[in-house]
Amino acid sequence: MDPLRCDVLVLGGGPAGSVTAALLARDNIAVTLLERARFPRFHLGESLAPAATAVLDDLGLRETIDGRYLRKHGVAVRCARTGRQQRFRYDEAFEPGAALAWQVPRADFDDVLLRCARAHGAEVLEGHAAEDVVFEEGYARGVIARREDGRQVSVRARLIVDATGQDALLAGRRGDRHPVAGMERTALSAHYRHVARAEAEAEGDLELILFPHGWIWNIPFLGEVNSVGALCANNWMRARRSAEALESFFDRTVEDASFAREALSIATRLTPVLAHQALTWRANRRVGDGWLTVGDSGGFTDPLLCAGTTLAIVGAAQAAAAIRAALDHGDVSAERFSPFARALDAASDLFLGTTRALYADELSEVILGGGARSDRRAFASILSGDVFGDDPPWRAAWRERYHQAAEYPIG
Repeated sequence: MDPLRCDVLVLGGGPAGSVTAALLARDNIAVTLLERARFPRFHLGESLAPAATAVLDDLGLRETIDGRYLRKHGVAVRCARTGRQQRFRYDEAFEPGAALAWQVPRADFDDVLLRCARAHGAEVLEGHAAEDVVFEEGYARGVIARREDGRQVSVRARLIVDATGQDALLAGRRGDRHPVAGMERTALSAHYRHVARAEAEAEGDLELILFPHGWIWNIPFLGEVNSVGALCANNWMRARRSAEALESFFDRTVEDASFAREALSIATRLTPVLAHQALTWRANRRVGDGWLTVGDSGGFTDPLLCAGTTLAIVGAAQAAAAIRAALDHGDVSAERFSPFARALDAASDLFLGTTRALYADELSEVILGGGARSDRRAFASILSGDVFGDDPPWRAAWRERYHQAAEYPIG
């Protein structure tokens, strides 16, 4: 069978892949997107940040999203050990922009984005799993995929976009997945009905409860359902859990953080407790000749600060801009895409440095102790996803302040 042909082949239909495909197809670039699963399907990463709002607006999705999902105006942070808490509103950021995001059940949200890519003209093939990338003279030129019926499909393209998430097809093929030392964690999650909520504008807040070996999230959705989860250090979880059932361990972890007694007292668990590996890792190369990565396929960052969806959606918009220029110039080399890679590395490092400083308790006074106004605004800015582009003075100072945290050792 003759191969399929396109200008850009996107592997993966999560937010990074769908946004990249939608933006390129809208500009009359021939885009094919291969997605292994059939949507809708479950995924973690259910809380957006305002940095993504402009991209969603650009795709014409504001009305759809605002009608389907709960508005989010800030983040509430609490310490389980001391009980101290602070609320950070997005409009406290140095450049608040829209100061608005949403809480999104990913099964539905990802389906909305995939349908958006199709509506803008991308050829979307669900049930097609990319198995290998074909290289010729050092350049990625195509992909071998397998359909649900077992048949192989060959697709040729001028450029390959790896948006395969934590499967990380290209990084895995090159042996380029490098764990970040000290960031080995596991996420446990479930959905609940009738979790106690804040009132008025704060109803849609993401709630983060910090405890010595991780953190707990509480994400309210539109209606009566919340996502509740815990991200735990692997070594602590192994020592504490032993042979205990996952549901029992999860309940005990949440209750020990005093969260269950307050928020889950009348709640009903709707789903089984699921475990997900949340190992922070980096690839040495985000781009190459004839290919680039978007979203988690180029590295995964601890989700404490909603880094994943922010890097995926905003990174996809930046990738689309870089790809348009590359195709216009007939140059899809790694050198052409190096500014894009540097920008994503800098954004990821800012998220990672801040997260590690939180884990090391270096930020407790800033976050929970009513620190300086400028520090509050800086932290609100990072929570908003303002981590892209040239550093304004506040960001340069923050990056310098926590530069030791941002210099991650690779394991």
